[in-house]
Amino acid sequence: MKAAYLTTDGIKVVDVPIPEPKSGEIVVKVKVALTDGTDLKAFLRGHHIIGKGPFGHEYSGVVYKVGEGVKEFKLGDEVFGVNTAPCFTCGMCIKNRYNLCLNLKNNMVIGAYAEYLRIPKKVVDINLFHKPHKLPHRVAPMIEPLSCVFQALDKMLKYDFQDVLILGSGSIASMFASVLTLIGKKVSVVGRNSWKLEKIRKNLGIDTFKIDEVKGRFDAVIETTGNKRIWESSFNSVNRGGIVMLFGGLAKGESVKFDAHKFHYEDITILTSFHHTPNSVRKAYNFLLRNWKTLEFLISGEYELFDIETVFNQLSKGKGFKYAIIP
Repeated sequence: MKAAYLTTDGIKVVDVPIPEPKSGEIVVKVKVALTDGTDLKAFLRGHHIIGKGPFGHEYSGVVYKVGEGVKEFKLGDEVFGVNTAPCFTCGMCIKNRYNLCLNLKNNMVIGAYAEYLRIPKKVVDINLFHKPHKLPHRVAPMIEPLSCVFQALDKMLKYDFQDVLILGSGSIASMFASVLTLIGKKVSVVGRNSWKLEKIRKNLGIDTFKIDEVKGRFDAVIETTGNKRIWESSFNSVNRGGIVMLFGGLAKGESVKFDAHKFHYEDITILTSFHHTPNSVRKAYNFLLRNWKTLEFLISGEYELFDIETVFNQLSKGKGFKYAIIP
């Protein structure tokens, strides 16, 4: 089969054997794999979880082979899911910190930019779903980043806030904006990319601004860019007693500084969020089934697998939100 591999020289499409499912696993014939901000980070600067080799983790497809003992899925079933599942037995899982499971790498779906994809047993058991007919294959893979958004919102919604400023104009910012708007929050999005800001304004019906146009303070600020300077500027726009969600991860070894006087005397709450849990995955699943048309605009085009490096070069220049890769 053809599969895209991340290498030290970029992304290469190679010939590799079709994977065989072990007990409890399935192999999916990929219909659509969506590009992802984490994959873009890995492409541009490397990533501590995504190494070199098989690439991609947002997927939907059709069951091609079923391993021994699989009961819930059969050949020909249309499926979609997320990229990991917790083990439920490690120290973090025992504390109900499933997003920090110490065995996530052992239960990881990796290699979605390919014709076929192996789904580990834990993901099959916990975080793989039958795809309803009404949900398009090209939208279904958004369940993974949307699950991460709901994980962050689970933390944020414990606090009282109404006005929200989202820093960044990418797909994650759009997902935050979509969910928060639907639950009645007043949302503004700020960024540098005029084309993306216009798309967000038009499709979600919210206020968007260029980064030098932001005025006033907000109850909550959400940072989605993974940019050190934007992390540090997040505190400039938050109200006294407000919250700052630092969502976009920085590169390993980077550090930030902020005004400790403001942080302390204005009683600012700093939140961070990483990955997802079975609970946030199910919230994303339910949201996607009801509201997938709201997010369909984030798919900026479709490309064949052989064009994948071209796609990531476009993304690195800020062209498009997400692209559908059709193996």
